Amino acid sequence: MGESLSKIVSIIIAVLLLFIFPVMNMFEKQDDISRNIVFNETTKFVDSVRNLGYITPKMYNDFMIKIEATGNVYEISMTHMHLVVYPVYTDVTDLSSFQDKASENYENYYNDEIMNQLFPEVTSGDEIYRLSCGDYFLVETVNKNKTMGTKIREFILNVDLPDRNIIVNYGGMIRNESY
Repeated sequence: MGESLSKIVSIIIAVLLLFIFPVMNMFEKQDDISRNIVFNETTKFVDSVRNLGYITPKMYNDFMIKIEATGNVYEISMTHMHLVVYPVYTDVTDLSSFQDKASENYENYYNDEIMNQLFPEVTSGDEIYRLSCGDYFLVETVNKNKTMGTKIREFILNVDLPDRNIIVNYGGMIRNESY
């Protein structure tokens, strides 16, 4: 009886080592490749926006098509930080009280405002989201579904792992306004 139990355990270990772990390793490598693709495409999209100073619906749709080719579903969060300069006065009603200073603040515009400008209810043919030189533009790309690597890891470890496995943040200052 002891020998048959050890043979069964040996067979289970052999199956794990010969089949399950290589499959898990293959899917983890696929997740790494997906992460690299998403990073590269997010970088291209953000750098394009930073160089041009605007976003068009075509730019956004092309970006989405390229990252969704990995077989995952992604949530995109865009943030536009618009630089606003206010002159400093000692008395707001008296223009001669200008202090030769300016106060700089950023007004933030988030995904909803940007998407409403790009994809309005009624299209006018001029769906462009414009940014100004000196503004900041940030994009966070996160997968919403469980990747195959995560599912296999959950199966082997018998735990519940988070869905978010591919997370890419990228952004920078707008360099040009070419509209």
